[in-house]
Amino acid sequence: MSHSEEEEIARDYICFGNADATVVIVDATCLERNLNLVYQIMEITPNIILCVNLLDEAKRKGIKINFELLENMLGIPVVGTIARKEKTLKKLMQKVYDVSSRKFKNYS
Repeated sequence: MSHSEEEEIARDYICFGNADATVVIVDATCLERNLNLVYQIMEITPNIILCVNLLDEAKRKGIKINFELLENMLGIPVVGTIARKEKTLKKLMQKVYDVSSRKFKNYS
């Protein structure tokens, strides 16, 4: 359900744009609040990568995220990033490649 023009455009593209992959970027400091959006997008398309960003802020707040467990529970690839760190962005791009080329192990 979209509440703004931007959300409607994003929803329409996810539904009808025939994307190879959709990256859903969520805030690591309030992950549980963003999981509803993740579930809604999972209902629309199976080609999802969950990008948990702001890991540096989460670490500062004492928040630890088990990415392997989250990936197994959701059945979609999950990658943690710090937007300023090239290494984490390369991991994200590898996940995008894996999903786009159907190489993700849990990909249906």
